[in-house]
Amino acid sequence: MRYFLTFTLLITLLGGCGSKESVSLEKPFKAPAQISEERQVEVVEVVPRPISYTLSAVGSLKTPEHVTISPKKAGIIEKILVREGERVRRGQLLVQLDEVDARLQVERAEARVQEAEASLEAHRIVLVRYQKLLGGKVIPQQTYEDIALKVKLDEARLSLTRTELSLARQNLQDHRIISPIDGIINLKIASIGEHVNVAPKDEILTIVQMDPLELEFYIPENWAGRVRQGSQIQFSVKAFSEEKYSATLHFISPTADPATRNVKMKAMAPNPHHRLKPGFFAEVTLPGGSNPNGIAVPESALFSQEGKMFAFVVKEGVALRREVEAGSRFDGKVEVVRGIQKGEKVVTIGHEQLTEGMKVKTSNK
Repeated sequence: MRYFLTFTLLITLLGGCGSKESVSLEKPFKAPAQISEERQVEVVEVVPRPISYTLSAVGSLKTPEHVTISPKKAGIIEKILVREGERVRRGQLLVQLDEVDARLQVERAEARVQEAEASLEAHRIVLVRYQKLLGGKVIPQQTYEDIALKVKLDEARLSLTRTELSLARQNLQDHRIISPIDGIINLKIASIGEHVNVAPKDEILTIVQMDPLELEFYIPENWAGRVRQGSQIQFSVKAFSEEKYSATLHFISPTADPATRNVKMKAMAPNPHHRLKPGFFAEVTLPGGSNPNGIAVPESALFSQEGKMFAFVVKEGVALRREVEAGSRFDGKVEVVRGIQKGEKVVTIGHEQLTEGMKVKTSNK
């Protein structure tokens, strides 16, 4: 009885083991699922569009004329008729030197002219009378010639005294210093009662021209052929950052700087209210023509590797990497000069996970 139970238990245990093993063998073997290489990206189709070229540069405002006022004649300053910061006009009297001596010289010269004129008039009357007497053979030829010589000498003396009068009047005028330009009194150096010299020249005032101002800036040599004299440019200054100002290009340097290869430009900027100041830095925007069939892509489509620019285009569900040459940037887009053609689909989002030849699923942006 004991042996029978043992044998039965053994059979049961063996039977149970066999049952579990048979179940596990009946299940089929499954290989791990393959990971898909497709990537989801956003693309945009390249459509030609007009592109206007503009160049940004940094310039500086300057005064076209900066004049230092010095006397033409030595003397004592009697009056200074302007103040620092005051606007002056060309021809306006600025400084009056003591002119007492100069005025006396004018009066003496005028008297000499009157004397010479009177002498000449008297000798001409005598010459006419002597001419009649000579015709009647009342006086000898020599007497007539003597009076004719005196007339010529008087004419020469009158001419000389008139020249001396002009010099005296000019000397008087030089004691009055007038403004040679329209501008602003920038600095007053001398004072009333001070003696000023001609050599070496003493400075009295400085005047700066304020309207118009000159805008000077530099552009790269490859842009020099795109601009023309007379072109209108725009600029802004930090003092009035919300405002835009215009200037007319009037000078293009015939040479480029050998160190930087940049070309100097100058433009004249109207400044009727004198808000702009010489010395202000200016951010310049310069027009450079247009391309009616330009190729432009979003900035997000381009990436840089080893100093070169690349983009991915998608053809028949496959990503292809292209080296591109970028041009102008504007409104979040970049002009593509070389590397992408119209009608191609360019990846704008998702290119970070792409490699050459990878399959992609696209959605249009």
